[in-house]
Amino acid sequence: MKLLPATLAAGTGLAAYSLAEPYWLKLIERSLVTGHQGPTLTTLHLSDPHLTGSDKRLKSWIGRLPDKLGKVPDLILGTGDFIDNDSGIEPLLEAFAPLDARLGKFYVLGSHDYFQAQFHIRSFKKYFTGDNRVTKAPGADTHRLEEGLQSQGWIPLTNRSETIDTASGTIRLSGVDDPYLKRHRTTHISRSTRDVLAIGLVHAPDVVSEYLLAGFDLVVGGHTHAGQVRVPFFGALVTNCNLPAALAGGLHRVGEGWLHVSPGLGQGRYTPIRFNCRPEATLLKLEPAVPGEDRAWRAR
Repeated sequence: MKLLPATLAAGTGLAAYSLAEPYWLKLIERSLVTGHQGPTLTTLHLSDPHLTGSDKRLKSWIGRLPDKLGKVPDLILGTGDFIDNDSGIEPLLEAFAPLDARLGKFYVLGSHDYFQAQFHIRSFKKYFTGDNRVTKAPGADTHRLEEGLQSQGWIPLTNRSETIDTASGTIRLSGVDDPYLKRHRTTHISRSTRDVLAIGLVHAPDVVSEYLLAGFDLVVGGHTHAGQVRVPFFGALVTNCNLPAALAGGLHRVGEGWLHVSPGLGQGRYTPIRFNCRPEATLLKLEPAVPGEDRAWRAR
């Protein structure tokens, strides 16, 4: 019986922590080696802010990213779920306004950019059951969101590719619409022999093998929130997509390429918890391999 108060106290402490961790935002830097020809690039990966009109804290944190970075990155890549409902559109655009990139800002959308969050029991339990069925919800004002992003210079990669000419050669960026909503197309996923670097963007990271089999160097995605609840020594319980739980968050070597799944900056307003899984923005530094060097070990 003496264990009961201690158990209740521990449970209360864990619950309080899981409600506090979403506010513990961080910016981290990871380095990885790509092919022998690619340029050295700094790439800021942002995903899953799930902004609403009331989230002034996250809006302010994103707006201060240029100061946190200390320099303009070469690329900024956004992988969707920018808003949780339409009240987040203007705050998101205000937060993104100071962000700049030397070679461009590119994005794909997620399910919450098409449908506004709506409370239902599965909203909470899906993170523990792996249920990834799409529930009917009110449509979001996607047109207004995209119009605002593009007015700031963001380039959509909705089932399409773009190339950038640099002194080192051509960089290919290719995106797919959200596989969670089954809006994606993959016929455009390919790289040219002229491409010195190829990067794929996706919200729900179901379409990973298609990119890697096409020879892409890096795939960036979101959606999973890195599991949102991660059990110590075990990891994520679910991913809410086809991605194995072991790859739910962070940077991983997969075959000849790399996969970076962002833990995300926010979480749905009806699942406002995180455990052992802090929200983050990630600065990825891509470096070319030295001839004769095995690039697989070079990540930190």
